[in-house]
Amino acid sequence: MKLYRKVSTTLVMFAVTVNFALAQDISEYVSKYTSENGKGYLQPLGDAFGANLNSGFYHSANIPMVGLHVDIELVTMSALIGDDQKAFTATTEDLFSPAQTVEAPTIFGSSEGASVDGTGGTSYDFPPGFNMTMLPIAAPQLTVGSLFGSDITIRWVDLDLGENWGRLSLTGWGIRHSISQYIPLFPVDVAVGFYRQSFKVGDIVDANATFLSAQASITRGIFTIYGGLGTESSNLDIAYTFEDAEISQTVSFELKAENSVRMTVGFALNAGPLMLHTDFNIASQKVLVLGIGVGI
Repeated sequence: MKLYRKVSTTLVMFAVTVNFALAQDISEYVSKYTSENGKGYLQPLGDAFGANLNSGFYHSANIPMVGLHVDIELVTMSALIGDDQKAFTATTEDLFSPAQTVEAPTIFGSSEGASVDGTGGTSYDFPPGFNMTMLPIAAPQLTVGSLFGSDITIRWVDLDLGENWGRLSLTGWGIRHSISQYIPLFPVDVAVGFYRQSFKVGDIVDANATFLSAQASITRGIFTIYGGLGTESSNLDIAYTFEDAEISQTVSFELKAENSVRMTVGFALNAGPLMLHTDFNIASQKVLVLGIGVGI
């Protein structure tokens, strides 16, 4: 348990540090954009963030009818960033003349930015991205069961990021129920689950995600092959201050993730109390999940 707590703390802090450092630069970069360009710049973040939140909830569909079963895990969800998420069509702002459109980096795009020339020797610079290939999030997770073939899962993170950003909080819950218990001698474990989460960073980011999943698994000894099909939705509310030489105004908008249906395939190892699992989520936003934990 001591090793698990040490690894958990390290990975959680790593993921939080990555996203906090990103958030600090996002504020500087996105403040150059009004809402339309801001949406294009940040939409891939909404897709990746929402997909991450809806990942890593299960690694088996086997839910006993009765008895105390507790799993304590650290789950790392990494959204894989494709080339199509690294650029968007941006338009010059601030009465820049002549108005022009250009392929500019998104938040995950090139770290070199883009620039166009205007009248009178002027130029317009589009903010760079972070040249990222994945976006990781880590969260501790507790699953407790079971009663009448049901269990519940809880995620929770609460950290103070300082006066500039406020508190980071992640709360999530889910409930599952065994379907295979109603089908005698059925060779595959089957369950359904519903999950709901929220994530906040001060007054800047407010995200919500919902996931409904049908799950199946086969266990042979210490090995489990699992998978599932699910439908999901998520939204990311963004608020920041747009600034130029003359004005300063608050910009806010909502990003809805493109993911709607996903398929999960995974593999788990249960060696005594130690659990290891990994799965790959196939959807418009792909996610790789790695989990480690202990169970009783």
